[in-house]
Amino acid sequence: MNQQDTIPLFKVGEKQFKVQAKNNDDNYLSFKLEVEKVVDDGTDTVRKDIVWSDAEVVVLDSVKSGLGRSAENDFFTNVIEPVFDELKVPARVIRTENSKSVTEFASTFKPSAPTTIIIFLSGDTTISEFINALKPNEARKDNKERAHLWFLPLPFGTANAWATSLGIQNPVSAFGEFLQDKLSPKSFPLYKAKFPNGREVVFFIILSIGFHANLLHLCNEERFDNIGVEKFRIAAQEILQTYDLDYSLQLPAKLPTQHFAYFTLINTPFLEKTYMPSPSSDPLKSELHLLGYITAFDKTKLIEKIMRGYYNKPQEDISADGVVYQPFSDDFVVSFEDASDEDPNTKFEICCDGHLLNMRDLQVEGNNFDGKLQIEFLKDYSAFDLKVLTPK
Repeated sequence: MNQQDTIPLFKVGEKQFKVQAKNNDDNYLSFKLEVEKVVDDGTDTVRKDIVWSDAEVVVLDSVKSGLGRSAENDFFTNVIEPVFDELKVPARVIRTENSKSVTEFASTFKPSAPTTIIIFLSGDTTISEFINALKPNEARKDNKERAHLWFLPLPFGTANAWATSLGIQNPVSAFGEFLQDKLSPKSFPLYKAKFPNGREVVFFIILSIGFHANLLHLCNEERFDNIGVEKFRIAAQEILQTYDLDYSLQLPAKLPTQHFAYFTLINTPFLEKTYMPSPSSDPLKSELHLLGYITAFDKTKLIEKIMRGYYNKPQEDISADGVVYQPFSDDFVVSFEDASDEDPNTKFEICCDGHLLNMRDLQVEGNNFDGKLQIEFLKDYSAFDLKVLTPK
């Protein structure tokens, strides 16, 4: 069902700026900027000395995220650009042209000010691609203070796990809070997954094996393009009906080897706006929760456990028979058990913040199968001081 709201942005002088937004569930269909004449009573909500006034501002628009961009729902053109023109805020605009646009920009990024703010109009994967392509800390060859790089994730993807978990639910409201200096920069944790062939992926939301990884791999197929969150329901039904959800994993030392249907290492409470599978997770705390549902559950019970994420309460203890829910705050190893040539590729699928991997493809050529997956808690990853803007 379509819904239309008028959301205030800011007031300056005799002008009150608002945005008329139309959406269908989490899919934004249109944005229209409205300017209303009001009495200038001196109560401007945008100050000249706001925290980002001397910062370099970059807008990174992943144009195919969510339902993609149209003339009606182009948030940058319809809202950000005219607002920045009004406030005389210079901004650099990057619109993705292909699958390499984000990594090319991040790998060559050079700040022109002590602080750079990147406004992401995207989903989680775009932010992950950017972080993974940034220059590592070893790139610094002097003792100068690192340039500050602050992220503002405006939720335009399909799931928007990070933004939701940080308290950013609506892109219009969050942009208004940014303009009114109601957001503050906070450090956030990063983790690294290291694979047998030396490949490394930095993540900050989730690494999954089993049902969740299968789901993201399947949803990546072309037939699921541009149908929003409904694709998760369709793909989940197909997986439950046709996949052998039995993954034997050797866990960190204090936990026994288990057979799982669903296995995640998760840093955020939410994976979707209303889906909170890990209620004890905190996106600003350096702590991963291992959340797994054992294979012994029949399909009905497994669905019940997975669906519980729609009903969990913050900080609720979800540990139960057949549910492994354990926090970790230091490096550890997870391993696939021995692989058989008869096993389908779906038995080795991994999803790491939207990066779709397969353990078979991550082997040292010519060696026997090595199922070891090393998880590192990163202390000093980037050549930049990374922070995220969140509600104060």
